[in-house]
Amino acid sequence: VADNVEMLGRVAEAAAANPGSIAAVELNLACPNIPGKPTICLDFEQMASVLKEVLDHKGFAASGLPLGIKLAPYYDAPFFDQAAAIINKHKDRIKYVVTMNTIGNCIVIDTETESAIIAPKGGFGGVAGGFAKPIALAQV
Repeated sequence: VADNVEMLGRVAEAAAANPGSIAAVELNLACPNIPGKPTICLDFEQMASVLKEVLDHKGFAASGLPLGIKLAPYYDAPFFDQAAAIINKHKDRIKYVVTMNTIGNCIVIDTETESAIIAPKGGFGGVAGGFAKPIALAQV
């Protein structure tokens, strides 16, 4: 998180040096493909903490750049409610929400070689595209 927050400073500087060149910043809270790391938006305490740290960054706040966030799919109504409560605390600063990144911890098998197609995490990774579309639409 510290590296990403520090990067916000560089983004803010680039936006100031090149007005109009950066339309928005999207914060991916949903990446399920980092081995050994939890998906931030599925840990609501961590999600709230990361958003606070990002939104409290003085350079980024001063830049006026819109912030969007990307979430993982939620499968239970209480999760939607918890995520919405966190997002709504910052509704003046969060300008858009991508409701689904990928479906994490999936495995896709090549039937000819009988081996995993996805490389990270021993063959497990995020699945997107046409396969995920019905799930993504249910997130809206």
